[in-house]
Amino acid sequence: MIDLKSELVASPPPAYGVSKRRQWLIGLFVVFLFFIFVSYYLSAHWREFCYLWEFSYRETLMAGVLLFFGFLLTCYQMNLFLKKFGVRAGFFELIFVTHGMMLGNLVIPMRGGSGGLAVYLKKKHRLNYHKFGVIFGGTAILVGLVSATMSLGALFFLAIAHSIFELSLTAISLVLLAGCLYLTLFPPRLKRCGSGRMMAFVSRLNESWVSISKDAALLTRVVISLLFINLFQTSALYLLYLAVGSPLSFLGTLITSSLGAVANLVPITPGSLGIFDAVAIQAPRLLGLDTTAAIMATVLLRILCFVICFVVGMPGLYYFYKAARSENP
Repeated sequence: MIDLKSELVASPPPAYGVSKRRQWLIGLFVVFLFFIFVSYYLSAHWREFCYLWEFSYRETLMAGVLLFFGFLLTCYQMNLFLKKFGVRAGFFELIFVTHGMMLGNLVIPMRGGSGGLAVYLKKKHRLNYHKFGVIFGGTAILVGLVSATMSLGALFFLAIAHSIFELSLTAISLVLLAGCLYLTLFPPRLKRCGSGRMMAFVSRLNESWVSISKDAALLTRVVISLLFINLFQTSALYLLYLAVGSPLSFLGTLITSSLGAVANLVPITPGSLGIFDAVAIQAPRLLGLDTTAAIMATVLLRILCFVICFVVGMPGLYYFYKAARSENP
């Protein structure tokens, strides 16, 4: 049994102990600045986007719709984990706070949106932080598993059907697949060393993930949802390549999208800015796409993701703000 009194984060994290209101105002200000930046970029390239919109608005709109469906599946995937831990979130609450998390992750380094969601779930639904850590880390492992599998399938098909061999991308995908399979099917049991709070927290993370790894029904549902999320994003990116006038094969787009999903897990910059973009630009270049087209499609993908998360996620940030102000643990 887990002693909740010894939970590592039984008291609010230091990040929220100084001035909750000030930090959430700063977070909202960062969102506002990012929105201004995107608006400036659109205005500075207005003619190019008008030309693009005139001839490719159907593809761009459809790409936005597909991305939104993928985001809704992210809400579903989050709900699967929450139910596992006994949390029953309302339909609109789940949509708003999940999009709020994604919006925060797009503009705050080190997955600031995920931190906001962790605080919200702790205060509103009494979800301990180590359980949210398992949701966050477990999702990353399963994203890597699904993305590497889909990327390898597309790479092998290209090699067999079209004699196109990409050894570097294949090696990266194989290493990623092996690591994620090991952590999913044979998660190691860590020996607890010492009695400090940090070791207790890590031990609880390990115990919870080992328990989840044995729940075949849950893992199957999560993997299927991640599979469709990847397919929606791939289809959206495929349409954006069409929109910029430089179509890439669906398999090539699948490779790019899958590797981009893995790169998007790196939390150093807001929304993995620069890391995701490097993969999303370099991978299609290796597959024959023009550099300018790869950059343009990636920028469009960024804009569409931000607009969707901004519109749907702003109520979620309000949820987080109210939770951060709460005096209850």
